[in-house]
Amino acid sequence: MTFKEYKKLWALPADIKARESRIEKLLRRKDTIAQDTVHGSAENFPYTKHTVIIRGVETDADVLAMQERLKKLNDEYDRLYGRALIEIEDITDPEVRVAISRRSFDGWSWAEVAQELGRSEDAVKKCVGRYFS
Repeated sequence: MTFKEYKKLWALPADIKARESRIEKLLRRKDTIAQDTVHGSAENFPYTKHTVIIRGVETDADVLAMQERLKKLNDEYDRLYGRALIEIEDITDPEVRVAISRRSFDGWSWAEVAQELGRSEDAVKKCVGRYFS
């Protein structure tokens, strides 16, 4: 995997979580009942005027499109995660292997990885950067 793919793997969980939150908010809002009032008259004589209230639940194609995009992102994350599981095992440098696996699978920040390795954050980033270049 390339560094760009790993960066995507590290960022996708936050992106997926944010999208799920937005969809949930939209769905909660859409669950409200829509209501409108119209005026009409009877079909037959004496054609009296009356008010009709129309109620229903709003649906939105945008929410369906967002849910479809979210499914694709989840599929992409699963694919990248699977590839990373295999490829990380082939890394011979234990420091790089720990740094990449902690970032990829545990969602640790660079600072947390650096603390575990007893190095500075910049040193860990440079080490991983050298591995990918």
